[in-house]
Amino acid sequence: MVTATRNDIEIRKPQIEDAFGIWSLVKNSPPLDLNSKYSYMLFCTHFRDMSVVAIDPTQENKIVGFVSGYRPPTQPDALFVWQVAVDGSMRGMGLAPKIVRNILEREENQDLVYIQATVSPSNKASEGLFRKLAKIYSADCCTSTFFSSEHFGEGDHEEEVLFHIGPIKRG
Repeated sequence: MVTATRNDIEIRKPQIEDAFGIWSLVKNSPPLDLNSKYSYMLFCTHFRDMSVVAIDPTQENKIVGFVSGYRPPTQPDALFVWQVAVDGSMRGMGLAPKIVRNILEREENQDLVYIQATVSPSNKASEGLFRKLAKIYSADCCTSTFFSSEHFGEGDHEEEVLFHIGPIKRG
């Protein structure tokens, strides 16, 4: 059973001061790929209009949620969700869809009509999130292989399945 997200969680665009906290959240959120601290600084500056953080004031303003995203150059009417991270203390409370929706509902993002993301087949939580967003926005959800495991070279990285959701309907 999903419970309501707490009302005291602050949800806002990331700031440069949030970069290390975001990096720490992702580091402690396996199986997410950990990017460099520099990349999180870029999400807090260059991509802040397409990203979001959730702050818990009861945990000394700890970052408990993060979404990084961008507009693909070939489809500027889409939000490509790169990473979604939710702290263990907040899982199962509906925070992930709430913070993705924060990006989509911002005034400057009203021209977005699609949501895209890649998800590894074993990441059932992310698959559930994107299917839930499709339902929230009364949108179609199509999937296709985007990166095969061979694209990643040697190693054991799973394929990445592209979720293409839309067109989304607001209101």
